[in-house]
Amino acid sequence: MRIGELARACTVNPRTIRYYEAFGLLPKAPRAPSGHRIYSEQDLHRLRFIRRAKQIGLPLASIRQITTYADTGSCQHLRPRLKELLAAQRAEIEARIKDLRALQQELRGYYASLCQPQAPAPARSDAGCSCLDGPSQKSTSLPVAALAKRPLRRKS
Repeated sequence: MRIGELARACTVNPRTIRYYEAFGLLPKAPRAPSGHRIYSEQDLHRLRFIRRAKQIGLPLASIRQITTYADTGSCQHLRPRLKELLAAQRAEIEARIKDLRALQQELRGYYASLCQPQAPAPARSDAGCSCLDGPSQKSTSLPVAALAKRPLRRKS
């Protein structure tokens, strides 16, 4: 099958397939005399496996490590490594949820302070805006670095 057919069968963009080839997730496809890439049923199964692994949040580098196990059709070698990867993914998600809950509380505090009547500000021109100097100022800094660690995923 050609790249467009493979892309439609797995609901991905053909550029994604080319990227996966370049990244080492898919083997380089042989070419027809016309120059078109030709994909097999095994490539289709591998791409579906990659899509499922991405849907549960595994990073591409980890997926690359386990795709060779998945090609054998046997879960015997894949299960222990997949179990490790999923445990790490769960721990990361739980940490991000904790950080997001802390941020949620921080935002509630700022929002509540913005809903209160505004006291007259002292006549200082160099003070700048103090809208975010509310009650949340006494807490620890926001876990923004942890939240920004992994960008939101796009469908591919």
